[in-house]
Amino acid sequence: MTIRVLLIHNYYQQAGGEDTVFQQEADLLREHGLAVETITFTNESFDGTALSKLGAATRSLYNTKSANRVKQAIDRFRPDVVHIHNLFYTATAAVIRAAKQRGVPVVMTVHNYRLVCVNGLLMREGKIPCETCLSQLVPLAGIRHACFRQSHLQSAQLSFITLLHKLTGIWRSVDRFVVLTDFARQKILSSSLRLSPSQVVVKPNFVPDVGYADPRQRQDYFLFIGRLSPEKGISTLLEAAQKKVFRLKIIGDGPLNEDVSRVAATLPHVEFTGWQDRSTVLEALKTCRALIVPSVWYEGLPTVILEAFATGTPIICSDQDNLNQIVVDGKTGLLFKTGNSDDLNRVIDRLSQQPEQLELYAQTSRQEYKRYSKEASYQAIIRLYNELNRVEPVGSYLL
Repeated sequence: MTIRVLLIHNYYQQAGGEDTVFQQEADLLREHGLAVETITFTNESFDGTALSKLGAATRSLYNTKSANRVKQAIDRFRPDVVHIHNLFYTATAAVIRAAKQRGVPVVMTVHNYRLVCVNGLLMREGKIPCETCLSQLVPLAGIRHACFRQSHLQSAQLSFITLLHKLTGIWRSVDRFVVLTDFARQKILSSSLRLSPSQVVVKPNFVPDVGYADPRQRQDYFLFIGRLSPEKGISTLLEAAQKKVFRLKIIGDGPLNEDVSRVAATLPHVEFTGWQDRSTVLEALKTCRALIVPSVWYEGLPTVILEAFATGTPIICSDQDNLNQIVVDGKTGLLFKTGNSDDLNRVIDRLSQQPEQLELYAQTSRQEYKRYSKEASYQAIIRLYNELNRVEPVGSYLL
C-alpha cells in the first residue's frame, strides 16, 4: 500500500535552509512513489508587532484559518501521516491540533531550538552558546535580553506562544519529533518540553552526491564557506591568518562582510571572494586542501560539512559540542580548541606536514557520507512512517 504523506511548512520572510530541506524531502518521497501533498504558509503579514494588535496576536498563537486548511486537506487527501517542518508564525500549533482531531499521526522536524529558545539558536550576544532558557518553563532571560530580533516586545510574544503550548501539552501530543543529531536529541529531552525518549528520533538531513574528488588533485589552500557572522568563528580564522601565513580562501557573505574584507586586504595570502554561485563553491570544495569550520556555537548539521564528506574533503573543525560528534578527530579530519587561533594554526601545520593523511581522510569522509545520502535518508523516514501506522498516537493536549 502506498503511504500518503501531508507535508506542512511555514516559510520565513527570508529564505533559509529549512525551506531547502522541506523541498528536498518532498521530492525524495515522490521519487520513491509515495503520494505526497504539501501545504505551505508564509509570514508576509507578520511584522513582529502582533502584541499591539489583538487580532494578529491571537492568530500568531492559534490560527483557525490554518487549522481549517489542514482539516480540509486531510478530509480530501486522507494522509497516513502529517509531517510538519515549520509552523512559525502563520501556521501555528493549530495545524497539530487539526491533524490530531482527524486521528492522523504527526511528525515534526526540529530544525532549530525555537521551542525552548527565543532565537532558536541556543546563543545570545556575548554568550555563545547559551542554555539559560533550555529547561525553564518561562524563558524570562530570553525576554530580558531581547533575544528575538533584539526586541523585548517580540521576545515576550514568542515566549508566551511557546509557554502556552507547553502548558496545554500540545507539543507532547506530537507522535515523533525528528532531530538532526544525537546531541540535539539530548538537548531536547533535557528541555522544558518534557518529552518522552520514544518521542524524539534522530534522522539527519541529506545532500545530493556532488562527486568524490581525487585527493591527488587538491591544491595548497584552505577554505572557509559560510555566513560571515560571529557565531561562525570567522574572527578566530582571521586571527589565525594574521599570526601565520597559509593560503586561505573565504567564500561567503553576512554582517561581518566589511570586517573580513578589510582584514583580507592586508593579507596577501588570504583571498576573500564574497558570495559565489553553487558551482563555484563546489569547485573550491573539491580542490582545497581542507575545509575549515571554526564555529563557536553548537551548529545544527551544516550542509557544507555533509558536502565535504561527499567530496572526500578533509575538515579542520572546532571541537565545539555537537560538531565534535559530526567530525571525528583523526578520521574525517582534525579538531582544534574552539575559539583558539593558536590551536587552529597548530592543526593547520599538522595537516600540511602530513600530506599522506589526505587520502585517508578523503576515503573516510566519503565513507561517512553514506549516513547522509538520499538513500539513507529515505530508509530512515520510511521506517518512521511505517512505525507510526502500526502504533497508537501518543500524548494529549487541552486546546
